[in-house]
Amino acid sequence: MSIEARFQVRLGGFGLAVDLKIPQRGVTGIFGPSGSGKTTLLRAIAGLDRPEEGFLRMGDEVWQDGSRFVPTHLRALGFVFQEPSLFGHLDVQGNLDYGRKRAGRKNPRVALGKWIELLGIGGLLERSPDSLSGGECQRVAIARALAASPRLLLMDEPLSSLDRRRKVEIFPYLESLQDELENPVIYVSHSPDEVARLADHLVLLKEGRVEAAGPIGRLMTRLDLPLAHGDEAEALIEGEVAGLEENHHLTRVDSAVGSYFVVGTD
Repeated sequence: MSIEARFQVRLGGFGLAVDLKIPQRGVTGIFGPSGSGKTTLLRAIAGLDRPEEGFLRMGDEVWQDGSRFVPTHLRALGFVFQEPSLFGHLDVQGNLDYGRKRAGRKNPRVALGKWIELLGIGGLLERSPDSLSGGECQRVAIARALAASPRLLLMDEPLSSLDRRRKVEIFPYLESLQDELENPVIYVSHSPDEVARLADHLVLLKEGRVEAAGPIGRLMTRLDLPLAHGDEAEALIEGEVAGLEENHHLTRVDSAVGSYFVVGTD
C-alpha cells in the first residue's frame, strides 16, 4: 500500500503539479529550494488548502477526489509546523491532552506515555510553554501531534526556527521516532543534512514539479541531480558496526566499499 497524491495548484504566478506515490512506512523527505512548492504540497495533503484538481489516497481510504473532500479535522493526521504553536494558556500536559482529545473514541495506537518518554519531556509536563527552550517546545509539539494517534505525520521544516545548538539537541529524538513510528512521516526540509539523517525516501521538488523521487541513498549520488553538487553534497553508505576503539572514541564500520572509522562510540 502507498500514499497516492496528485495535485494541480495555482497561486498567483506559481503553479504546483505533482503526481506521487509515497511509501506508507518510514520517512519521506520533501526537499527543494525556497519557492519550490514544499509547503504548498504539504498543505494540500493536509487539506488546509483545496487545490483546483486533486486526488489523495491514504492506503485504502480516499481523502480527496473529484466528488469528495475530507476536511482537515476528519483526516487522521498530525501536523508539526515550523513554529511549535503551543497553547500558551495551557501547561505542557494540557497541550498533550488537547492532542489526545483529537483521537476521539479511537483507541490510541501507542500510549501517550511512550511519546513522552521517547521525546524526553516527562520533566516538562507542569511547565508553561513560555518557560521552554525552542527545542523543548518543538518536542512537545511533536508529542501533541502524535497524541492524536495519526495515520500520517506531516512535519513542515520543524527545525528551521532553531539555532544550531537546538538542532543538535533535537536530532536524536527525531531519529528515535524514525525507528519507533509504524506510520508514515512526510518531512519537509531545505537542508540536505536533515533529509540525509532522517529520510528513507526522497522527493525532490523544483519550481512546483517533481524532479526525482526514490530511495534517498540512490538520489543523493545521482550526478544529474543538484544534491550531488555544491558545498553541501553528501553520500550515504550503508554499513555495520564491527568494533569499538574506546580509548580513541572511534567506531569501526564495515561496508561494501571497505572499512572505516567514525568519531564516537555511542
